Amino acid sequence: MAPILSICIPTLNRDKLLEVLLENLELEATAYLDKIEIVVADNASTDTTEDIVKNSPLPIIYGKQKSTVGFARNILFATTKLASGKFVWVIGDDDMILPGGVSSVLSSIDTVPDINYHYLNFGWIDYQFRAKVIRDKNTPTPKSLLQHLQFSDTDWKQLERLEDLVFLPGSNPSATFSGMFCFVTRRQYYIDAIATLKPSNSLDGSSVLIDDCFPHAILSLPKVAGKPISYIGKPVLLQGISGWEWKGYAYKNMVFGTFQFFEWLEKTPFAKDAMHLLWNSYYDMAGKLFFRMLHFSEEHQGLDIVLNKAIPFSAHNPIFWDAFMEESRLNLNTEYDAKLLSEWVTELLITNPDAKIGLWGVLGRGRNFVKLSPHLQKNLVWIADRQPELEGTLLNGTDLIINHPNTLQATKLDILVIGARKDFVDEIINFATPIMPPKVTIVSVKGISTTAKNHH
Repeated sequence: MAPILSICIPTLNRDKLLEVLLENLELEATAYLDKIEIVVADNASTDTTEDIVKNSPLPIIYGKQKSTVGFARNILFATTKLASGKFVWVIGDDDMILPGGVSSVLSSIDTVPDINYHYLNFGWIDYQFRAKVIRDKNTPTPKSLLQHLQFSDTDWKQLERLEDLVFLPGSNPSATFSGMFCFVTRRQYYIDAIATLKPSNSLDGSSVLIDDCFPHAILSLPKVAGKPISYIGKPVLLQGISGWEWKGYAYKNMVFGTFQFFEWLEKTPFAKDAMHLLWNSYYDMAGKLFFRMLHFSEEHQGLDIVLNKAIPFSAHNPIFWDAFMEESRLNLNTEYDAKLLSEWVTELLITNPDAKIGLWGVLGRGRNFVKLSPHLQKNLVWIADRQPELEGTLLNGTDLIINHPNTLQATKLDILVIGARKDFVDEIINFATPIMPPKVTIVSVKGISTTAKNHH
């Protein structure tokens, strides 16, 4: 008999990431091997991917392409040539299945066996931190990761129609169908797609073909539009982020790709009331990301692509410009604060050029402080943040690991830079002052103080 569920993993030269995922599956899937199969579709890797698969204690169906093909082609290879399950769940080699995730999917299929589409609520995790959570049994999944999900509704329910998904409470409905990992559907849909999908062999994220960017949505949504689906609200998976080789094109794919996808979706049976909500959410997202593409142009590729159609289309909507202006205000204020921090620390180094610098807070002001201060990096010896999901990861632009703030006590610093907004500065100073020696200079957006006197 065919398994109920095929968990399909397309991969290419990411052996270390795949190894962590397979360890994750050992914990989450072993109890269900009578109902599931695990498939690895190797896109002609030249690293140790094949050895990683062979050394896993899991029974894995493994197939290797003769030569590297496009990402969408490898997904079809996994789902139609290697898999045999009634349902298919495609996940990335950098994703993480949460405790009970496989069980939740199987339970949903068993509860409503006639439903063809099961939507999986999800969150996000840094791919570096993922390894620590999976391998260190004493590191539970931080609650903070489970507080920011695609949808805030965490109950299981049967929805009367697919389109009802976009009306669930969430911060960005336009991203509802963007992930290949956030739904389980009939394998037959993938088989049917062979005749219609025409993806390219592009791998770097630069493609403008909808068949490359949204193949998973194209093959599934028209078949279930207007029909009942199940919604698994308890988060099943965390999408791995920060490790994408194509991340330079990520915003291009979100702005242009989603625009192209929604134009296509308009021509399907997808309900118009849901389309209206999706478009409004898209304008908000596009306005924010367009500012970032302009302002951080060295980090993002594909500006010419979004300027061709997506931005001219969006620019007629006031939601787009409201989001653009709000994003510009937030970013410019943050950069101004970071510039002040950098200037103040630079002045302090005039009298103490060998001063050891620590940075508390790595998002926003902290990130910009590092970016604006390459001349200070030789003095930077310690970085910390209170968000546990950042702990143990490298801070971009440095070779330093992000620590837990408690490690401050064992760190000898001359200057502590607080890269947080004004609301949090006093709280951080009250924590840091008792555990640091006297005469450490504290620099924050509220000014300069010392641990000896602790006044501004």
